[in-house]
Amino acid sequence: MYLDKIRIWNWRKFELLKNGDPSIEVSFNKHLNVLVGENDSGKTAIIDAIKVGLNTNSQDTNWILESDFFDTSVPIKIEYIFREMSEDEEAFLYEWIHFSENESVLRILLEAEIIKDLNGKTRVIKSLLGGEEDKESLISDNVRHLLSVTYLKPLRDAEAELSPGNRSRFAQILRSLSVFQQNDGAAKIEIEEILTKAFLEVQEKIDKPVLKQMDSVIQSFFDKTRARQPVIQPKHMKFDEFVKKLELNLGEVGPGLGSSNLLFMAAELLLLSENKLGPQLALVEEIEAHIHPQSQLRLIKYFERKSKEDGIQYILTSHSPILASSISLEHIILIYNNWAYSMQSGQTRLNSDDYKFLERFLDATKSNMFFARGIIFVEGDAENLLIPAFAEAIGKPLHDYGVSIVNVGNLAFKRYASIFLRTDEKLLNFPVSIVTDLDLKPISYFNEGYISYFEVTPQTESQITNLFDKDFTGKLVGSYITIDQLIKKIKQESVEIDTSTSEKLIIILEKLNNLYNKQIIEQKIKFLNANYFNNIENTKVFICSPWTLEYAIAESDLSEFLQDAILDVHYELKSYKTKKKTEWSNIDCKEKRAVAIYKFMLDKEISKPAVAQMLAYKLITRKSEISSKLKNDSQLKYIYDAILHVTGGE
Repeated sequence: MYLDKIRIWNWRKFELLKNGDPSIEVSFNKHLNVLVGENDSGKTAIIDAIKVGLNTNSQDTNWILESDFFDTSVPIKIEYIFREMSEDEEAFLYEWIHFSENESVLRILLEAEIIKDLNGKTRVIKSLLGGEEDKESLISDNVRHLLSVTYLKPLRDAEAELSPGNRSRFAQILRSLSVFQQNDGAAKIEIEEILTKAFLEVQEKIDKPVLKQMDSVIQSFFDKTRARQPVIQPKHMKFDEFVKKLELNLGEVGPGLGSSNLLFMAAELLLLSENKLGPQLALVEEIEAHIHPQSQLRLIKYFERKSKEDGIQYILTSHSPILASSISLEHIILIYNNWAYSMQSGQTRLNSDDYKFLERFLDATKSNMFFARGIIFVEGDAENLLIPAFAEAIGKPLHDYGVSIVNVGNLAFKRYASIFLRTDEKLLNFPVSIVTDLDLKPISYFNEGYISYFEVTPQTESQITNLFDKDFTGKLVGSYITIDQLIKKIKQESVEIDTSTSEKLIIILEKLNNLYNKQIIEQKIKFLNANYFNNIENTKVFICSPWTLEYAIAESDLSEFLQDAILDVHYELKSYKTKKKTEWSNIDCKEKRAVAIYKFMLDKEISKPAVAQMLAYKLITRKSEISSKLKNDSQLKYIYDAILHVTGGE
């Protein structure tokens, strides 16, 4: 059997909803489950909700305190749903199971409320019930014990837990192992007999040297009529007392905290394989605590493998992007805005190919999105470096708002954005900004006479025909690189072209080119918005038009900052910087100047990340100048809006 679902009312941060629905509902798969989310999202509250009702093998005291109530005037309710019980489990739990859709279901209900007893003292009372809704009955102690889970707390003192003493957790584990319970404890009795025999052998070694020296003293203490003879007798040591004196270690002096934690986990998980009836369920909080990254990876891979091989259900919490990136998305449950969102197939907009892609390419850097309150997806190093600088300049530092910036490194936005989009009724509405480029070069990029994106069509062909008093129908339709090529094609039709006509043709083609370019931009924007789920839930697409971020900055009021950054990276001598900057300033057309600046960067193969890093530094050191320019500049407002979307508006 496994824990299929837990529903919670009025527990910790999970309030009591007015419509009576659970505050949060978490659906688990029967193998590995990893709860992720930002700090204080409620991951520990979910783990504690499982512990408080089902109890743990480590015999922890799981009290419900007044502080556990979101609203102290109403009860706490926690519901546990178990499925896939074996025949033996069904027989043992028959009194409390019911059937739903031809499947047996065990429903356990914990209820707790605050009362005042006869002495006027405030107390919390709780009851554990089982059965179908409105038909529950009290759960017996035998069933309570059967439902116990294995729990590994986060900040544990592993070395102390494994050391000898009355509070030794290792001793508790040994006492609970079935090998010492079988055949009326035959193994324990055998160990006790071995200990007694061993003590007799020790007695032979200590009797003579000890008793011989004590004898004369003893005789002096007692009168002659009451002579006494000292004897060292073996004490019968019980098994439970013996195991308290054992220590589990790795056979080395002073093991590190990480090694001790791994050893403690191995010991604790021994109990999981002991259970023949009941859920084989392990709760592990912050498994990355005190364990270095490589050990984290080995550990999570072990859990992933053992969960399938041995049918053990693991429910883990983690803050580690390394762990989140190393397991399948199918195992991840995102806790966000007081709800649990499984990343299983069918519950997100990801398709099967997306899952395969993300399993290959979801590294630790990208998986930090599971621990954020908002995401900005970008496609390049420049955006990755510059957007945090822009955010700081406008007083919206991304780290202050729990926003992560994720560089997908290519145009895989659709795959990543789909993670946060749901197919069920409970929408995630996770704020996502997708920042991308149109990547359409402006007309000024091309040499004089280039047609750029222009394609001769029947419509444009009729415009040309009017110039030459000749019908070219169907003969000019196609794509051309330059106006010269088009003129050459017209001359092949034996049409004389004088200078005046040629100039008119260029004017017409430029007008058509501008119109066609505008249509291309509109179509591509429409395509990107649709393909990247613009305005679906809380995902929005912000597009740099027409080319790239660097070109947009070059054409904006921040152009001089970019110019200085490019020149500082490329040149050492100030004279070279001054000469090139003067050359750019002499270009009157803003578009042509921006093209010249960006083309220089491309032609000289100047490192984009280096320029972005230099520019980011310049922006941060002159914040007061940047904020208003970024907000009001038409070229860069898309960046401003993208930042505002994930940081909560103005």
